[in-house]
Amino acid sequence: MQKNIFNIVKQNPLFSNFSEENFLPFVDFFIPVTFRPNEIIIYEGTPAEKMFLVVSGEVSISKCMGTGQRELDHLQNGSCFGEMALINRENRMATVIATTETKCLQINSGDFFRMLDESRDFERNLTRVLIGRIKNTEANANNLILKAYKTLLFSLANLTESRDDETGAHLLRVQRYCRLLAEKLSVHPHFSQTINEIFIENIYIVSPMHDIGKVAIPDFVLLKPGRLTPEEFEIMKKHSSVGAQVMEKLLDEIYFSTFEMGCDIAHYHHERYDGKGYPTGLSGKNIPVSARIMALADVFDALLSKRVYKPAFDFDKVINIIKEEKGCQFDPIMTDVMLAHIDEFKDIYLKYCD
Repeated sequence: MQKNIFNIVKQNPLFSNFSEENFLPFVDFFIPVTFRPNEIIIYEGTPAEKMFLVVSGEVSISKCMGTGQRELDHLQNGSCFGEMALINRENRMATVIATTETKCLQINSGDFFRMLDESRDFERNLTRVLIGRIKNTEANANNLILKAYKTLLFSLANLTESRDDETGAHLLRVQRYCRLLAEKLSVHPHFSQTINEIFIENIYIVSPMHDIGKVAIPDFVLLKPGRLTPEEFEIMKKHSSVGAQVMEKLLDEIYFSTFEMGCDIAHYHHERYDGKGYPTGLSGKNIPVSARIMALADVFDALLSKRVYKPAFDFDKVINIIKEEKGCQFDPIMTDVMLAHIDEFKDIYLKYCD
């Protein structure tokens, strides 16, 4: 029996460092218990008096949220539950129910702390496991936050595009053009010190926000089925400054390097390498790298796409236009890198075409 309990307990990370000899003084602390299907093992809000190690079966962990219970997790063989409440000396934070006939080893609170006092192996394991849980929890929380604001940014950008003749597919393509071009440039000696993995991730996340300033452009300009008059074009050009203001407000509330890049992209993606762009007339290296990448990606997709004022151009014509604008509208090094990998950009367009 002692051997069986040791073999079961040994599988759990909390007790994995125990040798059979070191475990022997504590074997009686592990009390076999069996729970029927749907039997409540722990009630949320009750005092923490014991922890459990699942030997067989399955338990469901749920928490009261709003108008009902929300299931948080399922635990099976080898898992333990209840130990955090013991450590914190707090009431239970969740309810645990046996979903099938479930066999556990129960450890009472006094025995838990006696084992912690007397066993360096258990103390070290407990510390290691808790640190791992904290790291995982922080990573999961950060990933959820990151996913949430990625989704929010894309949704806001898509809402803007829905007023224009462009589509959500345009945003998907632009994201991927920007990421691909940034990846290629990251190994180029001219950009390797500027473009790293964080830069690539940021430009992928925020590139759909490049035209967010169009929310301020009136329909008679934004939706005009033809070329704009000089006066109308001046109104349209304001979307760059408005977009920068939107991103600056986000930065004022909470700083993310992503938002800072988004501000640069929104503000400067219509600047030209020769200084003849708008809204500020920046030229050459004075234009942020992210905005120079965005300019190429945006124009490449616009040329390939049908607009109210132009038909869709074929790939050969688009490539010729890009070549002609090298050093004029576009950064010459970026243009060369894009053209060297043009088939990969074509593949993105074909995969995500409308």
